[in-house]
Amino acid sequence: PTLVRVAARADIPGLAEQPSTHGQILGTLFAFDGRLHLGYGDYSDNTGPITMSAWDPMLGAFVDLGVLPTEEVLWFHPTPDALYTTAVDPDGHQEEGGIYRLDCGAAAWHVGPPIAGAVHVYDVTTQGDTLYAGTGSLTGAPALLMASQDRGEHWEEVLRHDSGPETFSRFYFVGATPRRLFVSGRELPAPGRAMAWIREGTGPFEALLDPPGAALVPIVLGDALVIANFSGNPGRGSYLASYRVEDGALVPHEPWPQPAGDDELVAWAPQPADEDEPERLLVLVRSADGTSSVHRSTTLDGPWEPVAELAALDGGDQFVSMAQLLDTLYLGTRLGSLYALGPLG
Repeated sequence: PTLVRVAARADIPGLAEQPSTHGQILGTLFAFDGRLHLGYGDYSDNTGPITMSAWDPMLGAFVDLGVLPTEEVLWFHPTPDALYTTAVDPDGHQEEGGIYRLDCGAAAWHVGPPIAGAVHVYDVTTQGDTLYAGTGSLTGAPALLMASQDRGEHWEEVLRHDSGPETFSRFYFVGATPRRLFVSGRELPAPGRAMAWIREGTGPFEALLDPPGAALVPIVLGDALVIANFSGNPGRGSYLASYRVEDGALVPHEPWPQPAGDDELVAWAPQPADEDEPERLLVLVRSADGTSSVHRSTTLDGPWEPVAELAALDGGDQFVSMAQLLDTLYLGTRLGSLYALGPLG
């Protein structure tokens, strides 16, 4: 496959106007409905609202999908008929937020109603027909895991963590297999306390024993679940370690390919099933010398098939995000460029 730059930061609507270094990172990519969707922004420096555009390879251009009233777009989550993201930090002062939905064929994102008490909505996932969202609170208020049966229009509480009078709490990450639902977060301010829960089937949520700090991010492929620990949000922070959930605790588990022996996980993306292959997971790993490589597997335990080797970028830039659209792998960088690698075999 051949690597070409599709666009520099100055060519990407919205990203070009970001004033902060963090806001200029092209930290999230996701392929949906024939287009490549981009996530960026800086909710610490309040650099929203966020212009939502998508790269359309058939048009060879970015398509305008409206503006979202949030300071950053961190993640995307797909369902068969829609793509979701969250109001990580609504752009009004201490304003409540909800989730945003892009239906197949829609011309713009839909802004869902706010969730009561949710001054941050960090992550969203689905299990069956139920949508789950994790929220963050003001001082003295709880973090909530909320569930919706109508695509985010109405919500009910399914899990809470009550904050102390001088603390606030955040459910940063949620992820689900068909039978397991994982939630992680922190009680703050710093140094804070890490928190994580798992629910098996229709049973109760069970708190995991002494979870490590930082960002505990669920990675799912089919029925398998691995928890990756990052210093911050993936695409922005650095990889630390991985775990599996076993006997009510997180057990060290490193399934990722390490062709150079010191490679670290950077990003991952689904490779959809086709007539010949089941769904696979693509992973991007980076070596200490700045080179990167892409691998894929049908299971989270490997074996991992090499897909591509990537030379180090000039000027200290790095690949930090990726997504496959049709037969092309798109990669976003720390300095805000978008690259395309293809065709993939």
